[in-house]
Amino acid sequence: MKLMSGRPVRILLVEDDLAHHALLRSWLKAEGYHVEGFHNGLEAQQYLADQWADLAILDWDVPGVSGERLLQKIRGRAQSSMAVIFQTVHSADSDIARILDAGADDYLVKPFDRQVLLARARALLRRATPADMQGRKLTLETCVLDQQARSLVAGDHAHALGTKEFDILWHLARHKGDVVLRQDLMSVVWGWDAAVQSRSVDMYVSRLRAKLKAAGIGWNVQSVYATGYRLTLSADPDGQPEQPDAATDTDVGSSS
Repeated sequence: MKLMSGRPVRILLVEDDLAHHALLRSWLKAEGYHVEGFHNGLEAQQYLADQWADLAILDWDVPGVSGERLLQKIRGRAQSSMAVIFQTVHSADSDIARILDAGADDYLVKPFDRQVLLARARALLRRATPADMQGRKLTLETCVLDQQARSLVAGDHAHALGTKEFDILWHLARHKGDVVLRQDLMSVVWGWDAAVQSRSVDMYVSRLRAKLKAAGIGWNVQSVYATGYRLTLSADPDGQPEQPDAATDTDVGSSS
């Protein structure tokens, strides 16, 4: 796979299990990716001192420097846009929340299928391509969703969102007031229906709600029982979760 510039996609792979590392490397190289592989977190950190990649696939538990520290280094770079997938054996909600809070864009619980990994990688790489997102914005009330910057701008403040959180908000905003089916949201945001568990969607929606609240933005991402989600704005007169009718979408606009 190549970027629009013509160069191959560069993937940073950090995995200390030799057999699993070799397997993942073979999967990625077969897809045409250029893979920079490391078995030790310290070696990967040294690589990141003066090199870069389009996507990182990190293991949480690696010797030398932990996956969490590597993620901190990646996110610490100015205007960092590297997509990050964490692979982990930890499946508890608290562990997944910790991974996402650290700044990961997505996660995979071991063991996972080849097609799942490749689909997640393609989805993140598509969303991280600046040429695909140039000038794409949505204006709601006094706020602007900026897809290129992955941010929600309210007044003079830009609030950064994680990749999945932003994609969920973007899709809900494009259908403001309407009920978005859970399976449609999963398909649009993840790009791979069968690979996404329902609880993953709930977790990202919960994180999105918390970030909207922390930013002082009075929007409400409602759960519609057994159906999906609906975004209502602070000025919307209706939109209670139990109400079956959906508001119109005419207030959602776009600007360049």
